[in-house]
Amino acid sequence: MLSALFTFITRVIFTLATVVLVLALMGVAVVTMIGLLIWSLLRGRKPVFDTSGFARARSFRAGQRAPAKPAGEVIDVEVREVADKLPPQA
Repeated sequence: MLSALFTFITRVIFTLATVVLVLALMGVAVVTMIGLLIWSLLRGRKPVFDTSGFARARSFRAGQRAPAKPAGEVIDVEVREVADKLPPQA
């Protein structure tokens, strides 16, 4: 009985500690984002919020992929020999 009570109290403490840690990290992230927003406004730059990753994730369906775009025309490269020693610089 005492062991079960100790286990329950330990789990409650660890659960509360985890919740506090997650909330603290989220708070740090929000404060950092606000700080970067203010910093960019003070420097005269418009803040850019890139949400393209969210749009890609929203359009993703399991097992479905977008058709591959053709690579275009392939151009061969001409090979030329390069000297081992560099000419002296003035």
